Amino acid sequence: MAEELGRRTALLVEDETLVAMIAEDFLSALGYQPICVLNGGDALAALTARPDTRLAVIDVGLPDMRGDELAAQARVIAPGLSIVLATGYDPVELSRRFSDDEAVRVLAKPYTERDLRSAVASLGLTTA
Repeated sequence: MAEELGRRTALLVEDETLVAMIAEDFLSALGYQPICVLNGGDALAALTARPDTRLAVIDVGLPDMRGDELAAQARVIAPGLSIVLATGYDPVELSRRFSDDEAVRVLAKPYTERDLRSAVASLGLTTA
């Protein structure tokens, strides 16, 4: 069942305030209502409260855990979750690690709205 455009939520896990504000704007422009949290523990709690969440944009460098570790734990809570891992480091190794997972994309930071739109669309999710 397709989600109604404008009523979909996306979990944004980003500990840098300015990056989070920009990413929230990007997600809103794509037709998502972002729920922003600053760390992995809060992300897991948010997913537990809303296991029907379809999209998560996760920073790899979080203060309490690595974003790739969070992605693995998030999948246990929300098996249908599509994930965009955002990294300021070289994305090649991370891309290799998740190359067999069709529901994960790796996005190099800094990214644009167009970059995020492309990553989300490549996951098979619709955008505004």
